[in-house]
Amino acid sequence: MAPSTWKCQSAVSTIFFDLDNTLISTRKGDKKTCDKLNSILVEKFNLSPGDANRSTAKFLQSFVSCPHNPEYDIAEWRTILWSEALQEYANIAGEVYSTWLKLRYKYLALSADVISLLKKMRRTFTLALITNGTSSSQWEKIYCLKLRSYFDCILVSGDLPWEKPNKNIFLQACEILRVQPENCVMVGDKLETDILGGKEARLAATVWISGPESPRAFQLQPDFTLASVLELPRLLPLHKPSLPDIDDLNSNSSDGS
Repeated sequence: MAPSTWKCQSAVSTIFFDLDNTLISTRKGDKKTCDKLNSILVEKFNLSPGDANRSTAKFLQSFVSCPHNPEYDIAEWRTILWSEALQEYANIAGEVYSTWLKLRYKYLALSADVISLLKKMRRTFTLALITNGTSSSQWEKIYCLKLRSYFDCILVSGDLPWEKPNKNIFLQACEILRVQPENCVMVGDKLETDILGGKEARLAATVWISGPESPRAFQLQPDFTLASVLELPRLLPLHKPSLPDIDDLNSNSSDGS
């Protein structure tokens, strides 16, 4: 049903959250990590600024393309990526990897505002985390960022036969939590996975945390658009488990495009 005519016929009880670039700023965090590491490579390891920049840029490109090769232990794989990125400085790859890992989780940490939001929302709603990615890399985030205490269910696509936007990953969460899709809302930053998947699973609504993508170029539109996950309480008030009618709220009011 089109967003302009959709009405909430039943109480919303459950919220599905994406992780990367929805609850945590992964892209920004990884950039901050590499920017800080550039200084360390120059000051501690005596690389030139050019070599430091080249190395971190090459590592990040390789890491984003393949965060974990299952043929290797995750630490071993990342050390290999650093060895390749550092080239003639490959002998320091192990130490650089350890430094990068500590910095990464410093910059990926949940903000105090997001923690407060999750705690407050969980008093009213059942919360689930549904994230795409390799099992090892995503569970590392979940443990290092202490996310388990905020959610009633966590699903990582690397553990399952499907990933978003396949509707079955959403339906699996519904089955685990014993809720119906029409009682669930999906919140995420990717139109092609979070929003499309939520639509395919026939969830009550989808909420897009706007990013560089243009929703106008996407076939299926989100029901609501927000600039930040912190704006979610205006759609899902913490004092009552119901979603406002789309007719009564401009679903794209935060879309700057």
